[in-house]
Amino acid sequence: MNLLRKKLLRELMHLKGQMLAVAAVVACGISVFVSMSSVKYSLEASRERYYSRYRFADVFLQVKRAPEFYRESVSRIPGVASVSSRIVADVTLDVPGLDEPATGRLVSIPEYRTAPVLNDLFIRSGRYIEPGKPEEVIASKPFLEANGLVPGDRIGAVINGRKKQLLIVGMGLSPEYIYEVQPGAFFPDKRRFGVFWMSRSALESALDMSGAFNDLSLTLAHGASEKDVLMQLDNIFRRYGSLGAYGRSEQLSDRFIVDEIKQVGIQITFLPAVFLAVAVFLLNIVLRRIVATQRDQIAVLKAMGYSNEEVGLHYLGFAMVPTAAGAVAGTVLGAWLGRGLMNIYADFYNFAELVYLFRIEDVALSVLLSFAAALAGALGAVRSAVLLPPAEAMRPDSPALFRPGILDRPSLQKKISVPVRIIVRNLERRPLKAALSVVMISLAVAILVAGRYTYDAVDRMILVEFNEKHREDVTVVFNDPMPPGVAYNLASLDGVLEHEYYREEPVRMSFGHRMRRQSVKGLQSGEGLQRLVDKMNRQISLPSSGILLTSTLADILGVRQGDKLQIEFLQGRQLHREVEVAGTIDEILGLSAYMHIEALDRLAGDGGALNAAYLRIDSSSTSRLYSDFKNTPGVGSIMMLKALKESFDELIAESMTTSTVILTSFACVLAFAVIYNGARISLSERARELTSLRVLGMTRGEISFILLGEQVLLTLLAVPLGFFTGIGLSALLAVGLSSELYRLPLVFSAYNFLFAFTVVVIVSAVSAVAVRRRLVALDLVEVLKTRE
Repeated sequence: MNLLRKKLLRELMHLKGQMLAVAAVVACGISVFVSMSSVKYSLEASRERYYSRYRFADVFLQVKRAPEFYRESVSRIPGVASVSSRIVADVTLDVPGLDEPATGRLVSIPEYRTAPVLNDLFIRSGRYIEPGKPEEVIASKPFLEANGLVPGDRIGAVINGRKKQLLIVGMGLSPEYIYEVQPGAFFPDKRRFGVFWMSRSALESALDMSGAFNDLSLTLAHGASEKDVLMQLDNIFRRYGSLGAYGRSEQLSDRFIVDEIKQVGIQITFLPAVFLAVAVFLLNIVLRRIVATQRDQIAVLKAMGYSNEEVGLHYLGFAMVPTAAGAVAGTVLGAWLGRGLMNIYADFYNFAELVYLFRIEDVALSVLLSFAAALAGALGAVRSAVLLPPAEAMRPDSPALFRPGILDRPSLQKKISVPVRIIVRNLERRPLKAALSVVMISLAVAILVAGRYTYDAVDRMILVEFNEKHREDVTVVFNDPMPPGVAYNLASLDGVLEHEYYREEPVRMSFGHRMRRQSVKGLQSGEGLQRLVDKMNRQISLPSSGILLTSTLADILGVRQGDKLQIEFLQGRQLHREVEVAGTIDEILGLSAYMHIEALDRLAGDGGALNAAYLRIDSSSTSRLYSDFKNTPGVGSIMMLKALKESFDELIAESMTTSTVILTSFACVLAFAVIYNGARISLSERARELTSLRVLGMTRGEISFILLGEQVLLTLLAVPLGFFTGIGLSALLAVGLSSELYRLPLVFSAYNFLFAFTVVVIVSAVSAVAVRRRLVALDLVEVLKTRE
């Protein structure tokens, strides 16, 4: 076996370019599997550790105002383990160094930190509030860092119509706000929205909520029925303006992190499968060529007494050595990528401790899968080497039977040059190999297309959400519903160019046995400052009667156009109504239900109320208007469209750039490996033929054209197939990554396809240069002496 090991090492060194290409493909597949598996496990572990250590609640409930003694009633509900009542309010902030008004969410906490509480605080820096100091608050870490504030700074807030100065004494985080986003928004704006934890007594005094609460959190005992607890909570708090109890699965922050973990899980199976499939293909064609060119060596080995098992293991080593090298490199690269990705997630999500856990189980599984792929790719060639009788192996292969090709017809011979006819003839004689090469190259193109698909989807999202759907400059949300006459006072402010108002009613929708908590938004028009635009950027008309549902919400409820939907209002008179489904709209973000505001007023059975205003303002009056907004009582929160877009662009830029660089690099490795190996194998198979052509008078350029032109033709055939495959992969990604929170539109820009084509052309050129150097260096005499 020592001789066979020496022979194996010698041959591997001779084929180092091809073996390195195989190892690189395996390394890419393993690195993706290891990095994504470790990231998924790390996110899950960090989430569970954070939730457990700081006692994240299982069930949540918001009411208008409920007496504190109901807390004891809730604790006696079967299945309830612990209960925490709080006061929560959104206020307008005056942030030092920020011209625009910001929004703060005030959350009450006990003055004395003696007993464990639900949704507890992690103090990153500073200290806890001191009893008897109502102005002290703990502010969320993202908000403080984005505004350059530290414990000891002060910030202005309008609380219940009165302006107060708050003293920041600590920087904190809570499992309730891993994804810290302003109510009504989907994208975080760290500079203009923050969470502030304030003493319970201070908030009771400021909001006139003594002996009452408006927010309830509770945990469930092991084995308790969440559905039964939710039902009893709704029955108890119905009279107190309950918006409906809901479980952790509907809590916005948790939904975002759970969806992210789900998306990472999808990527674990997608990319590694592609790379391992290519590795199988490469090992198969390389080993088949090695066995074909070493028939006489196989005969000699068997004649010298080596068994079939020893010969088989020897040739299996050609697959296992590069696979092992790729496994080692892929594991190291995967660990590095995983840690880098976790750093990016740290910018997105606010964990007290985001730990990176590298699991040996993931490495073992990825290595096992890669060796299984190597075995699958090598099995056919190894089997042919084992079954080859020595006497048969001493004879060269029987000449293949060929016939004239398409371009060899007399009518075409004078019109088409000899090199072109040779290229086409060679592809015709090996159609299966050519087809497989085209498929493998197309996979590289497909990865490039699918990798940049998210860019196009995000661009469409920005176009629809920030340009076409929302055309206001500012959204002003009121603390409480206002009569139209009062709300219209905003229009009288100097600098307001255009105004529009909407009503939003929390309801419980039901159809048959399906039920859903949802808010219905009443718009004055579907063509004003907020338009109804679907994910393909098509404008949808707002029906004058009936209700318009997003397609995903309609699917959840199982309704279609024309069906009668049961509506139960959760506030006010809590009426039960029936409304016809007027249609659906396939929006990008969230679940929504729209009605004309007059139709919603009639359905609610009151004189009408307004919850918020869309304003378009004069850019020269922004400073004065912002100052007015900061001091306007009754305003709960303010959102600025431009600021949201800037925050979104900043947030998404780093992650998009990182993912594109990774996918482009891996696709380049894939394309280079396929094209380079194809050209190298073709060179080894046709070296004698090409050398003979040189002796017959052809130039180096002509024989280079014959060899490399074949690879160029295969690449050109692979590009359109890769485009279609990439579109298919993108469609699968769009389905897999979509959730109730957002749906990715299936759109592609011309730049996407141009980028994929350009990258593959560059990679093809690089591999062509590498192969041509070997072609030019061929020794004519040595090659012609080689026995076929």
